[in-house]
Amino acid sequence: MDELEKDKAAFRWFTAAWDDYFNGLPLIIPVVLAQALVSAGTFYIIHRTHSFLYALPYMFFVATPLTLGANLVYIKLVRGGAGFADLFSAFPVYHRALAVSVLLGLGTAAGTLLLIIPGLVIYLTYAFSEYVVVDRRTGVKESFDASAALTQGWKTRLFPVFLLAGLVNFIVPDVFLVSGPMKSPAAALDLKPWTVAAAALKSLVFLPWLSLALARAYNFLLAPAPAPAPEPADD
Repeated sequence: MDELEKDKAAFRWFTAAWDDYFNGLPLIIPVVLAQALVSAGTFYIIHRTHSFLYALPYMFFVATPLTLGANLVYIKLVRGGAGFADLFSAFPVYHRALAVSVLLGLGTAAGTLLLIIPGLVIYLTYAFSEYVVVDRRTGVKESFDASAALTQGWKTRLFPVFLLAGLVNFIVPDVFLVSGPMKSPAAALDLKPWTVAAAALKSLVFLPWLSLALARAYNFLLAPAPAPAPEPADD
């Protein structure tokens, strides 16, 4: 596939994701609300204990598997056969799913500490490991190897999708606000109308759309390349 065709394919990830979003809205809403409920649990633990330490087990063993399970919801929505139960699909393989998520985070952080670019390259190379582990039920190493193979030659096209998702997460506020030093954080609700409206648009519209665009990219790269047209027979 030449560079122009790659650009067209990447643009279709965004446009087709809007159709996936509207078609899958009856499932997306309860999935997003379930994720918000789980996030509220993390917030509540920090609020009650004023410590991240007590929230870590909940984050590792409940929030992280649910987030990875949401990836499968979006992957299957693109394929046309998702269900709410897919949200819990990471729990049967949670030890592998957790290991993949933690190793990806540590590798990205280590690369970012060296320089920003290595961190980006590491993340763009292995980001789909979190998709493969729940979709294909692969081992930890196999998940990273599969992601590296899928993203080969496509990192520059994947970068805008991940960048937009990161910017939306970073810029748009949440109603759950955690502040203060790491040793004794404080948790509070920010219920100003602007914050509530922005957080609702972020959680119900933009992040699901971008998640579907990433699921589109994953499914596109997972599909085998079409076989080349046969050479005409010599007369």
